[in-house]
Amino acid sequence: MKLRLHGTPTECAAAAAQLRRTPGLTITDQSRPYPDRTGELVRVYLTVHLDHQGAATREGRDGRG
Repeated sequence: MKLRLHGTPTECAAAAAQLRRTPGLTITDQSRPYPDRTGELVRVYLTVHLDHQGAATREGRDGRG
């Protein structure tokens, strides 16, 4: 799956770092920051893989599954 982050370079870096720590989600590729038309914002593209088995296990533990 492809995800696009859009924000300041600091916000995009923080969001990517948070996503890397998300259980059941593996980032396999991250693009460089591409400048947005506004000049201050950037776009960063992530290729991610969802671990469906890990997600199902978490749902069962927290009572939502």
